Amino acid sequence: MKTYFVIYNGFWNTTPPDPVVRLEAALVQTGVTVRVLKNTDCTVTLAPVVSVDPVRAGDVVLFWDKDTRLARALEAAGVSVYNSAAAVALCDDKSETHRVLAGYGIPMPKTLLAPMTYLEVAEPIEPFLTVAEKELGFPLVVKECFGSLGEQVYLAKTREELHTLAYGMRHRPFLLQEYVRDAAGEDKRLYVVGDRVVAAMKRINSSDFRANIAHGGKALAYTPTPEEESLAVRCCRFLGLHFGGVDLLQGGLVCEVNSNAQMAGITACTGVDVAGAIAKEVLRLEERRS
Repeated sequence: MKTYFVIYNGFWNTTPPDPVVRLEAALVQTGVTVRVLKNTDCTVTLAPVVSVDPVRAGDVVLFWDKDTRLARALEAAGVSVYNSAAAVALCDDKSETHRVLAGYGIPMPKTLLAPMTYLEVAEPIEPFLTVAEKELGFPLVVKECFGSLGEQVYLAKTREELHTLAYGMRHRPFLLQEYVRDAAGEDKRLYVVGDRVVAAMKRINSSDFRANIAHGGKALAYTPTPEEESLAVRCCRFLGLHFGGVDLLQGGLVCEVNSNAQMAGITACTGVDVAGAIAKEVLRLEERRS
């Protein structure tokens, strides 16, 4: 009998985080065998064959982590992984998210990718910052390519602030983005499972340009338009996600797509059991595979 694992990051969490607890409970309700596991409790063997102890070929993993090396090893060992390693990697790196979606014509704020730097940001990046100032104006948004909960997103109001932020990045990849004034402190999170939006909320923050609940944003249930639903579903399809959170700004612009979007806020304000919807979708996919 196959086991359904929910894997999370053991470096950041000493105990299972809220989404993992919700997913475990939802899977238990379906009657399958469930086990919660830290990525740090997995032993990956790459040679002579790929294996990941204690997961076995034929098992199923709901991957609530960004350790894509582990996810790829699981897939190579014959394990079904949701979301896939490739999809998680595309969402984890914001520059990759924008690159893929731009290729499909998805509407997004104008975005410039900073040149790759090493150790210290120095003179070679100066021409880029000059171009960015002309192309985007001030204020502009500075985003590290890797980050969560809005923690690595900043607002540069002047050239001096932009330089301070850019130089402070050192070797961390980042991008610059136009500031959508009409969307300051407000966005819409649409949670996609399978081929439909199962829940949506509007986040409003009067004290920060970031709408994230972690930064003081308040969540309200929201009914998306058919166009917004179609946009969110297409984003997830293009990125290879079976489930994910799509953040939309004013004017139907896609801000970000999250492969491991939080559930507590959207479940609380909508009453929709998002974890239950994910569990049912994974079981449906596994039945189809069988």
